[in-house]
Parts: sequence; structure tokens; C-alpha cells
Amino acid sequence: MTSGANQTNSAEKSRGKQLRKPSKRPNNSEGGTEAKQMRGDNEYVDEEMDDVSTSHNGREVDTNGLLENFMNQRENASRSAANNERIKKKIVIKNFKTCSSKDTLAAGYNDITNADGPVGRDWAVLSDNVYAILEDRKTTSTLEMLFSKVRAVCDKNQSKNLYDLIVVIVNNYAKTLRESLSSIEEVPLLEDNCEQYLMKFGSIWESYPIKINLIRNIFLYLDRIALSSTDSEIVPLWESFMQIFQKAFFPDVFKEFKTIKLFSALYMAMQKMMGKYPVDSPLKSLTDMLQTVHVGEVFANFLLTQLREHYNKERIEKVPNMTCNEYMTYAEDQINRYSELIRSSFDEPLAVREVRTTITNCLIQQAIPEILTHDFDALLNSGNIVDISRMFDLCRQCIGGEDEVRAQFSKYMKTRGEQLITTCPDNELVTELLAFKKKINVIMAGAFHTANDPTKMRQCLSDAFEFFVNKNVDRAAELISKHFHTLLHSGNKHVTDERTLDQMVDDAIVLFRFLRGKDVFEAYYKRGLSKRLFLERSASVDAEKMVLCKLKTECGAGFTYKLEGMFKDMDASEKLGQLFVKHLAHMNKEKVNFTARVITPEYWPTYETFEINVPKEMRDTLTDYQDFYRLQHGNRNVRWHHGLASAVVSAEFRPDFKKELVATMYQTAILLLFNKCETWTVAEMVDCTKIPEVEIVKNIVALIGGRDRPKILTMISDASTGKKENILETVKVSKFTVNSNFNDKRCRIRITQVNIKTPVEEKNDVEQEVNQDRQSHIDAAVVRIMKTRKAMTHSELMTEVGQQLKFPVKAADIKKRIEGLIERDYLSRDPEDATKYRYVT
Repeated sequence: MTSGANQTNSAEKSRGKQLRKPSKRPNNSEGGTEAKQMRGDNEYVDEEMDDVSTSHNGREVDTNGLLENFMNQRENASRSAANNERIKKKIVIKNFKTCSSKDTLAAGYNDITNADGPVGRDWAVLSDNVYAILEDRKTTSTLEMLFSKVRAVCDKNQSKNLYDLIVVIVNNYAKTLRESLSSIEEVPLLEDNCEQYLMKFGSIWESYPIKINLIRNIFLYLDRIALSSTDSEIVPLWESFMQIFQKAFFPDVFKEFKTIKLFSALYMAMQKMMGKYPVDSPLKSLTDMLQTVHVGEVFANFLLTQLREHYNKERIEKVPNMTCNEYMTYAEDQINRYSELIRSSFDEPLAVREVRTTITNCLIQQAIPEILTHDFDALLNSGNIVDISRMFDLCRQCIGGEDEVRAQFSKYMKTRGEQLITTCPDNELVTELLAFKKKINVIMAGAFHTANDPTKMRQCLSDAFEFFVNKNVDRAAELISKHFHTLLHSGNKHVTDERTLDQMVDDAIVLFRFLRGKDVFEAYYKRGLSKRLFLERSASVDAEKMVLCKLKTECGAGFTYKLEGMFKDMDASEKLGQLFVKHLAHMNKEKVNFTARVITPEYWPTYETFEINVPKEMRDTLTDYQDFYRLQHGNRNVRWHHGLASAVVSAEFRPDFKKELVATMYQTAILLLFNKCETWTVAEMVDCTKIPEVEIVKNIVALIGGRDRPKILTMISDASTGKKENILETVKVSKFTVNSNFNDKRCRIRITQVNIKTPVEEKNDVEQEVNQDRQSHIDAAVVRIMKTRKAMTHSELMTEVGQQLKFPVKAADIKKRIEGLIERDYLSRDPEDATKYRYVT
């Protein structure tokens, strides 16, 4: 962490990058300037005389007496011109013999300090003016005159001695300044008096660079030309003066930087500012000074060390007592405020980055494992994207922080998902899962979109949902398929337009994507689709085909093969219906309102079929269609599934009160019985229609109705039998008649069906159907693997079969299918190793 010095002096501008790093003087430095100096160019003299600054860091300094005699330089233009003419005509001959002995050097030093000699007299004038600048007295000579004397001394080969004398004077002056600070140094440093110490130190530094810059301007010829021609190893004056200041005020800075009082005072002032207390001290000026005298990096190390100690204590104190959101809010505030403070005090961005990194490491990096367990779930449940983004962005900046957040996020989703699977009733589960998925999507898009590895974050979400959705895979498959049935049913009131339906289907497809037992979903979906097609209760054929297209995209053509076959059967039935109408016209028979659905058993669910006594009103039409089908398909016969048929019955409950009833084939047969007799029992209905008793009872329950259902029939119970607790038992022993008081405003009334089969029985039927399909898939997988590998051990075969199958399967089921393949001579056991199988070619 470094900071550049902000010197506004024109002389500093001429130094360039020498302020940043001490550099050895090149042999050919300032070649062009040296030529001008040797010629006595008046323009060059004027340029150097103007190189004087009276301000530092934007604060005005009382420099009366320092520059008073330097202001009349322009008024002596005529005298300067005359001197320049003399200088131009002067021939300078230099002695190139170097003084190699100590005696010669000592002699030169005596010459410059001897007041009787010409060099000594020049030095006396120069030293008097240097002391005047340092002691804030009025100078006795102009800058032009002093510049000429410096050149005269240098021309006498006294450059090195002159340089040493100046350094000694400035060194003594720096020691005097250091002694002036001793009184306040003895006072113990506290936050209450740190500003006084900084103000005192600031006042010392405020005048020091201005004074040494004036001195350097006087000896500019020595600094730039004379020394460069004699000794290239000498440090430039400005750097030398900065080193003097460093040694005077920071003698042991590179050994024991923690003992530097100024460092502690600066840190205390920063802490007061972080505590939102105003601080009246030259903070910016002093930080610039540290860089100028080359101890800025040492102060940076001190500051970072103090920050580590402070924020480590803060972390230990606050983590156990704060929630995740409270702690992250505190950490972000500290990081941003301290960064802004450093930005206003240091010029380079590196300082801000190092401070941010240090505080982040102390407050976040080392607190992540613990703080993410403090109400992390509550933070996500709140759904506040700003708070979640803050937490994630801070953790993301730390090593391994994003992985920790991802692990906790996955744990949260699994826990919440398992809770939904366990507690939600069947009719609400899919809705709750979709709402939870939508919430997670908002968090992903709003808070986690800045993840360093978005792929891992998306995979984390997918793995978590797949984990809890498949906790009870059969139940999940059933409920998701029923959700599709609800969406595509014509009675769905939540779908208002195609766009809404499409969005709801896309959401449901996401849950379907997480299912492992997709064959169970297919079995349930096929049952729902058959009901919608047979009863004509589908919202639209386009919507049905749109869902099939999405399922085909997810699982391939093999998954939707049977479902697409169901639609093909429906289209073929429509064409057969049109041909049947033409056939009746050709046979000169009366046209009837009749539609037959010819299905391929392979595509559709398995249905129980019963031979019943078809009412005479329908018998002729069914016979005509059967004859027509034989003509169309070469004497192929049809088998009627009366349990899937429906009819529209015209009913007259009383004079001038007629209604149309949409009923099933079994309900129609029962209702037509009442044309023959007014009362019927269940036993009599079974004898007359040959419909199984269980189906008669189920449809009688639908016809006698109940709350919000039409009451077509009225039940007449015998007093001797009494009322049974079970409605089914009561129906079996009761008599029934048409409800002559039936009243309904609708012209066409649909009679609902009552499903007596329990959910357990329906699940058993689906499970049996699914297991039959899975057996063929297991057989195919085993044969495919063995045909490729030729020979495998039992454990290897079990592992590879489990990896290839896309549905959960038990080891016992695989073993059973292997035994079946051995019996059918697809596989054989190795005669030498009973645990090894071989493929039979």
C-alpha cells in the first residue's frame, strides 16, 4: 500500500520520478542544461530563478523574509545582461586531474571554509542565506547572485565539499526539528490527544519541504550539472534531504515500526473517523509525507497489522451474537467506510484494495463456516434480494466462500423440499413445489447471478430438487401427472389464455425433469389423457400436442410413442365415423348420432371389459357398426368397452319437464330400465343388464347424487333393513325410483362418475403395469451389456445395469431377470466360476 506525494512546487515538477525512488546520478544527466549553464544563458537563469514555490499541499505558509530579496530579480535585468555578456566571453579551463589523496581533499575543504579566500567568501554568503531560509530570517542576496556564487565555487572543483556542507546544515536543522517534538513525544498517546500530536508533526512537515526546496533552487547548478560531471554516485539534493528527514524522525522505522508514535497517532485518528467523530488534523498531508520520505510502505504494513488485530477481535465478539444478515450488514459497512477513508487519504488504488482485502479476510473469510449457520435459512426465506446479494458478494470475494454458500444453499433447499414433501397434502404438493421453485429462481437470478462458477450453482439447484422430489418417486410422479391433467382439463378455471397455459406447462415440465421414475409418470399421464379423450374433456387438442412435444424434447421419441399413438387412434376413428355415415346412407338406413372410438390396445391403458345386455335402443346401431368394420378391415372384429362409453339420454321427469342427461354407458342402461318399471333393486338391475354388481352400485351412487350433484334417482329404503353405516351397503338393499321432483335450470346435465376403487388399488394397478414394462427394459439392458462384454462377474453386471437404467430398480429385481435370461438361454454361468456370466451366442 503506497501513496504518492502531492508536491505542488515547481521544483518538484522538475524532479519528475526522482521523488518516488532514489536514483543514482547518470554521467550524462542534463547534458543540454549543462551547456546552457556553461554559456550563461540568460533564459536558463531566469527559468531556474522562477523555480521557487511558496505553498505546500494547498496550505499557505508565512514565508516573509524567505523570498523578499528574491522578488526584485526582474528589476536587475540590465545588470544580468551585462554579466551574461561577460560570461559568454569567458573561457573556462578545467583541471581534469582528480584529487586522489586524503590530503588533497582536506586541502579543498579548508579552502571552502577559509573566509579569507575567494571560495570561502562565496561560501560565507551562501551559508548565511541558507541559515536565513531555515531560521525564517530575511535573506541578504538575490537568487541570481546566489546562483552565480554556487557556480563560482563549483568551478573551483569544490562541488563535493559544497554538497557535504549543505547536507550537514540541513541535517542539523532536521535534528533541531526533531528536538522540538520531544516535549509532546513524552506525553502518552491516546485517542483524545492524538490530534494534537498530528497537528504538531504536520506543522513541522508543512515548512520543511518548502525550505529545502528553496535551498535546492539556490544550489540547482550544483545538483544538476556540477556533481554530475564529478561523481555520478552522489544522491540528488532533494533525495538527500528526504533521507535526512527520515533518519531524524524515523530512525528505527525498518526494525521496530510498531513503536513509531506517528503511525499510532494516524491509526487512532482513522479509528475516530470510523467512529463518526470529526478529526481536525492534516491526515492527507502526513500520509503524503510518509510516502515522500519513503516510509509509506512501512506505515502500510503497520496499518494492516493493526486492522487485523482490531477486526479479529470484532469478529470473535460479534459472530456469536448476530444473525447472518446482521453480521453481513455490519461487515459491508466497515469495509466500505474504511475503503472510502483510505481512498481519501492515499492516492493509489492499491491502498484501497489491500485494506479491503485485509478487512474482508478478517471479518468474512474466517467467519464463513460459523456465520452461515446463524439464521441462514431465515435469510433465504425472507426473499430479500438485497440482503442475500450482500451476503453472497462478500463471501464470493473469499477463498472457498462461494463453495460454502453453495453447500449451505443446497442444504437449505433439501431441508425445505423434504419438509414440503412430508407435510403437504396431495392436492397442494405440486403447487407448493412450483412456488418454492419460483422463489429459488428469483434468488438465483437476483442474488447469485454474479457467481464465479454459474454452472456449479445451477447444478447445485438441480441436485437438491432431484434429491427431495425423488424421496417418494411414485407419489411425485403421480401428483405431477395429475397436475398436468388438471391443466389440460376443460374444467380448469385458472387457465385464461394460451400464454398462461404455456407458462404453467413449462413450470410443470421443470418438476418433471427432476423425476427419476418417468415411466411411472407416463403410466399415470396415459390414464389421464385417455379420460380426457374419451369423455371429450380436453381443453384443446393443440394444448395436448404442445405438452407431448415438450415431453418428447425432454425424454425422446420413445417416451411419447404410446401417447402419440393415442392421438393417431382418435384421428383414425374420426375418419371411420365419416365412412360409417356414408355406409348407412348407402344401405338406406336412418342416420344416427353415434361415434365410435377404435383404439389400439398397445397404446392405451388396460381396461376391464364386461359383456352386458345392451339396451335395444343401441343394439342395432352397434351391430351395424360391427358389420361395417368387418367390411373395412377384412373380417376383423371389434370388442366393445362399454365401461368407457357415454350417451346422451333424453329424460322426462314429469309432464313438460324434460332434460338431457350426459351419462356413461352403464348409467344409461340403468336409466332405461325405468321405462319398464318404476322401482328397481340392485339385484334386479344386475340380472337384467348383466353389469357387475360393483359397477351397478358405483353408478347408482352417482345417480342418487348428493351435495352439489344432481339427484336423478330417489332411494327407497325398507324399514326392516335399517340404515347402514356404509352408503354402499345401504344401496345394495334399497329400492330406487326416478326423482319426479327433480329440478335444475340447466338443459343438459352431466352426471359425474364415482370411483369406488381406492387410491391403493389404483396405485397397485399402475405399479403392476410399470413393472411389466420395466422387466423388458432390464432384460434389454442385461443382454445389451453382455453382448458387448461377452463375460462379466455378477457384481460388475449389477453395477453397469444400474447405471444404464433410467429408473430406480432393486438389486433383487435385476437378479431375478438375470435368472430368467439364463433359463431362456440368453446367458450361462461360467462352469469354473459360479459368480461369472457368459453371453450365449
